[in-house]
Amino acid sequence: MFKNLSDTVTVLVSVFALLFSFGTTYFSSKRDKAQDIKTLRSDLRSLLQRLASLPKENFELSQTYASNPQAIATLSSSIAQENALLARQAAEIARMLPANKVSSTEHYCIALALQNCFNNDQAIEFLERGLQVADDFNDEIALIRVYANLLFIMGQIEAGRAKYTQSLNIFAKYKGYNDYTQRSTHIWTELAWAASEAGGGFKNLASQHVASARNYVDTMMPGPYTDQLIKQINQAQAQMDLGSAGAPPAGV
Repeated sequence: MFKNLSDTVTVLVSVFALLFSFGTTYFSSKRDKAQDIKTLRSDLRSLLQRLASLPKENFELSQTYASNPQAIATLSSSIAQENALLARQAAEIARMLPANKVSSTEHYCIALALQNCFNNDQAIEFLERGLQVADDFNDEIALIRVYANLLFIMGQIEAGRAKYTQSLNIFAKYKGYNDYTQRSTHIWTELAWAASEAGGGFKNLASQHVASARNYVDTMMPGPYTDQLIKQINQAQAQMDLGSAGAPPAGV
């Protein structure tokens, strides 16, 4: 009897020891994974901060060396190479992280950096990733506009127009915003669409979207922000008249 009891106790102790070992291993693995994610998040944040500073540096260089085109070309080339390297590194890290650990804004920044080094296919990959996790209209509409313009650049004109149409329908998904917010948002979309059409050589369609933007602003209450929108529209119209197209305007 005592022998059987002793054997039973021995077995139970072994089982508990094994379970404890499994539990320790599980929590240790989970802790290590959390630490890995934290490290990767920190690395990604540093890369994106550097990527965000490159356009400013490039502009400052163009002003500093305005009288030295050769210096501008050399330094701009160096910045472009850095952008390409950092964009690839940021993309690799983002792919290693769980989907819910990379925000839509971070995906947006990676996509822009990839587009700047003409890696359009991967840029679309990260625009898609950003759209999957976007949870407010500002993030989502920014992603859709960039996506639409990129499709224009890639020669997928009808797909680009479909994306811009999706952008104009953003408030069917995000309800509750006031009329002013909706109209000003549509103005930025129309101006971005106009720039894409002009860039693709569709001047008449570009002018139509500038006119649509003007129709929106004509129904808005006067004020400083409305005046700013009017200036943006007038500038876009001037570009259409000159037959030039700039990048789609930023903003919502």
